[in-house]
Order: sequence, then structure tokens, then C-alpha cells
Amino acid sequence: MHESVTAFAIATLLLGLGAALVHRWHFPPLAAYLLVGLVLGRFLNTESLEPLPSLGLLLLMFSVGLEFGPDRLQQMSGRVMRAGGWDAVALPVGILVGFLAGLDWKGALLLGGVMYVSSSAVIVKLILDLRRAANPESEVVLGVLVFEDLLITILLILVHGGSGLSFAVVVGLLGLFWLLLRLGGHWLNRQLQLLSDELVLLLGAALVSATAVLFHAAGASEAVAAFICGVLAAGLGLRERLEHLFGSVRDLGVALFFLTVGATALTLLDSVSAGVVVVCLLALLIKLPLNFKGARVAGLSVRRSTFAAAYLVPRGEFNLILGAMAMQQGYPLVGQVAVLLVLISIPLGSLLMRFMPSWYDRSK
Repeated sequence: MHESVTAFAIATLLLGLGAALVHRWHFPPLAAYLLVGLVLGRFLNTESLEPLPSLGLLLLMFSVGLEFGPDRLQQMSGRVMRAGGWDAVALPVGILVGFLAGLDWKGALLLGGVMYVSSSAVIVKLILDLRRAANPESEVVLGVLVFEDLLITILLILVHGGSGLSFAVVVGLLGLFWLLLRLGGHWLNRQLQLLSDELVLLLGAALVSATAVLFHAAGASEAVAAFICGVLAAGLGLRERLEHLFGSVRDLGVALFFLTVGATALTLLDSVSAGVVVVCLLALLIKLPLNFKGARVAGLSVRRSTFAAAYLVPRGEFNLILGAMAMQQGYPLVGQVAVLLVLISIPLGSLLMRFMPSWYDRSK
């Protein structure tokens, strides 16, 4: 039997046990996946699990794109934009911290992105799991996440390190998808409705993976490719269908992806300095008043604004992408901050989102 089957069996068994333990407290399983990775890191060859973790990341970014399609962008109100603007102040603050730490412009941009962006995947899942989608603060939070994802996608294109060809590929694909939606979106949607779920699943997987391969060959980010494909699919009216078809495969891949993150974090965090810890704490603290102010500007009460600020604590997928990119380009400080921030913020953010309403009401 191939060693990958043994590794897969051990990994999925422990991931399942971890998810079962946190489920009863209504916590997202991502924190458990990271913990399993930290425990197994020295004993399990995570490379033998590929390509499932890489596929999980692509499908995760595809799902983020599905959540923030053109229809959601058009619904963004002025008050949500103002809240997103206050939240975005964390980006130049992070860039300034990068320059003060001695990084060049690219490293500073990467650090700024790591300190700025929250996790759409974790936060959306928490909002749904805690049944708070109808709460007024959730609308503002989701709008801020749209704003963040668009801004960080631009940042990824800027710092990926590709040539003018990579930028041309991204712009060209965006233009092609825009024309497709404008000129043939309704017709294409009708044709896809006639296809079986199995065929739509295979076509969707081919679109995401082929676009990622194209971006990689051109020196652009594969994660951006998957995100753009998700936006396209949402524009074609396929959000609910593809979420249903891809959901289980995505969740399995994401579990393995976060396990590998936890496993690789062991070696990455062996040499963590006090400066890395300070930057992580600063990243967590700087966004709280900014998001509170943004929510207040958006018209929420003090109580709901406090909840909104707590909702935006978790970091996740984009931080890990930026951290991996930073390690590849020779910025270990940024990579360490990214991983440590994810390890701290997901459990912390889960606790805050779960208990903040009762803590706030009890304090009053």
C-alpha cells in the first residue's frame, strides 16, 4: 500500500476527532485542524498528502470568490464602504511597521497585508454556525470582508514577483470574464442548467485548476486565479449549486491544508523572536478600534459595533498565502508573523464571536 494512504488515514482520523471535540462548543474546526497539525508535525510526512492540501486552498479561495460575486459588489452601500475604509487604515500602518523593521517595499507590503486582512472563510462560517447572518453587524462585517478581499487581491498581484506578463494575464483574464458575463452570461447560465451535477462539478474543477496552472506559468498567484473563477461562477448564477457540489471536497481539502500549516509551523516558529510576537499583538490590537469606529460610522450602535470589531479578529487563508509568498521571497519575519497570527487569532476570534454578546450584556 502506498504511504500516502496510510498518512491520509491517520490525518483524517485525528482531524475528525479534533472537529468532534470542538463541535459541541460551536467552535469552528479550523483551530482543531491547526492543533492536530502542530501535534503531528514531527511524526507525519505531510508531503505525502499532496495534492489534497493544495487543492483545498484553491477550492477555499474559489468559495471566497463565490461569496463575493458581482451581485454582492453591487449591493455594497456607502456606509459599508466607509466601514471598509476605516478598516483599511490597518494596511498603511502595517506597511509602516514593515519599513521600521528594516524591510524593503515588497516585504513591507507583504507585512501590511498580513496585519490587515481578516479571514473571510473563517468569519463567514462562524456567522453561519452561530446563526447570526440576520444580525445588523453581520451585514457590515461581510461588506468589510468584500472590501478587504478586493484590496488584498490587488496587493497579491503587486507583490507576487512576476513580470509584466503576469499582470497582463490577470488583467486579460478579468477582461475576458467581464465580457463573458456581459455578452453571454444569461445564455451560458441556461446551458449550464441543462447539465448534470457531475458534469458541472468536473467542469468547475477543470476551470479552477486550469486557470491556476495558467497563472502559475505566467508568474501570477494561483490563489488569485481561484478567487477570480469564483467571482465568475457567482456572476453566472451558480453560487448555490457549486457550493453544494464542491462543499464536501473543499472541506476535506481545507482540513488537510490547515493540518499542513500547523505541521510546517513547528519549524517556522522555532526561532520566533520577541519582535514577531509584538507585531502579532499589534496586528490584533490595531484593528479593534478601527473596526469599532468603522461600524459606528456605518450606523451601528455601540453594542453592535463592539460585536463587529470582535467578528473581524480571525485571520486565515490570505495570511497564509502572503506568509508562504514572503518565505519564498526571503522575508522570514513576515512568514513567522503570518503563521503565528493565524494560530493565535482563529481560537481567540472564535471565543470572542461565541461569547462576546453574553460578556457585553453581563458587563452592562
